[in-house]
Amino acid sequence: MSINIAVLIAAIVIASMATTLFLLWFFRTRLPHSLLPHDASGTTDSYLKTVLAHVTDGLIAFDSQGAIKMFNPVAERMFGYQESEVRGKYADMLLTDLRQSAGGPIELGMREVVGTRKSGATFQVDVSVSESSHANQPIYIVVLHDVTERQQAEQRLAYLAHCDALTGLPTRMLFHDRATQALARADREEKLVAIMYLDLDHFKNVNDSMGHHAGDELLKVVAKRITSCLRNVDTVSRMGGDEFTVILESIPHIDSAMIVAEKILDVMQEPFHLDGHEVHVTASIGITFYPMDDKELASLVKHADQAMYRAKQAGRNNYQLFGADMAENAMAVKQMEEQIGSALERGELKLHYQPRVDATSGMIMGVEALLRWQHPEMGLISAKDFMPLLERSKLVYTVDEWVLHTACLQNYHWQKIGLATVRVMVNISPYRFRRKGLPELVDKVLKETGLQPEFLELDVPTENLVGIAHENYRAVLHKLSDLGVNVALVDPAIGGSILDSFQKLPQYVMKIDRSFVRDAAVDGDHAAIVQAVVKLARTMKLKVVAEGVETKEQLDALRGYGCDMVQGYLFSKPVSTEDITRMLREGKSLV
Repeated sequence: MSINIAVLIAAIVIASMATTLFLLWFFRTRLPHSLLPHDASGTTDSYLKTVLAHVTDGLIAFDSQGAIKMFNPVAERMFGYQESEVRGKYADMLLTDLRQSAGGPIELGMREVVGTRKSGATFQVDVSVSESSHANQPIYIVVLHDVTERQQAEQRLAYLAHCDALTGLPTRMLFHDRATQALARADREEKLVAIMYLDLDHFKNVNDSMGHHAGDELLKVVAKRITSCLRNVDTVSRMGGDEFTVILESIPHIDSAMIVAEKILDVMQEPFHLDGHEVHVTASIGITFYPMDDKELASLVKHADQAMYRAKQAGRNNYQLFGADMAENAMAVKQMEEQIGSALERGELKLHYQPRVDATSGMIMGVEALLRWQHPEMGLISAKDFMPLLERSKLVYTVDEWVLHTACLQNYHWQKIGLATVRVMVNISPYRFRRKGLPELVDKVLKETGLQPEFLELDVPTENLVGIAHENYRAVLHKLSDLGVNVALVDPAIGGSILDSFQKLPQYVMKIDRSFVRDAAVDGDHAAIVQAVVKLARTMKLKVVAEGVETKEQLDALRGYGCDMVQGYLFSKPVSTEDITRMLREGKSLV
């Protein structure tokens, strides 16, 4: 992650330095001499000094011996010297590695070197060294850019990619790295590794009744309590929302994991004090073991997740071990598969749409298609309440295709009746992305519905792509790009290889998750993440979309950070096809 970020941020630096070099080249070689103002001696030095004093980079010019001839104001501020103090002195006193070897010729080109300030402090600086001539004598021009801020930003982004901004725990990415290392060590030591998946019971009730701030405080305390039950060699990670994972390394027996699970359940029994209120929250835990249950990390995480759901079904506030007796879970999946299959046949599956609006004008720029189940007895059911179980069934592919086809057909219909052209966004499940044939499916659906590809956006779940072979996701991303479909980067905290692929896609946007948007106006860490994502997107020439905007304060903050588009309950909740059609027909600003 940090290497790619360094490259991207360096692109900004390179662009700035290139502008400075262009000015030098232009005034020296391209602008007719007769058009330049002359001083009393007939030279253009005073004019050039005026121009170069206003460039944003440091500039040093020196002769073939390295003696400094020119030192612009930015260089003065950068090194702490006045030009009069360094004129005639050797540039080597300021910069290392200017020469190919000690006493050797000046090395041309771009690179990073070490600068030394007048105070003696050293700092990293990007330089671009070029050769020119003056009075038939060679002269070297060095363009300098202090990369201290860039390095700080890189370090900050690297931290945010691996550590959860709210709890300080490792993120999904760091969990994957540590778990992979733990499995390798277990092989050498011939011991077990336990993977736990923990989910808070009824956490939504805390958010709904006391607000997200209280929910965040609860998560912080939960993180500390779980950590207190572990050894130094163990790892607890926050996977997102109210879900945590635990890696228990090199344990001798499964009883060791059960003892830890009981400790966690015990500390969760103690009341939580939030905003002057006493709150009771429990947890459900699923446990799986390496190498007994599986040897692949992805499968182990899935097994632990399944065991956690079984703990929920068993009444919550308990732990369950993954094992052969989880046939009950398989039965639940089968029942869900039958119910959703019948719902498809009866037309009970519906799409609701949430508008995405321009952050400035408030006009609708696109709509996100969201799956709902109009159950005959239970009413309208959100996808998050049935998709986790459905995703363990092959029927998920059929449902995904239905969503894609329905959304594209609806957008084509809006265009046919003369409504404003908008982009429809469809979420692609990680299971659908992993399966072969996604680009072919999208191409088929576009042809069947008549929708042009530029009016479709696919939200690719990058946070779930860890472990997919590089050539596989590269091929899928590039095939989608070749179709002309827009691809949205849902989670920017991704590894370098995925980011490399996204850089080469001509059309897509970067999305900021609602978990960061929620406190972007009041929390420094969340604000830093949003600003870092916007800066990253700008270097890649992307539009930025912020999800989950609920308050005017959040909107104002996001505008200030440079977000292009926003989406959330501040503008509209997900609404039926009829309601979103009316909104598109009215064409009103939602801000």
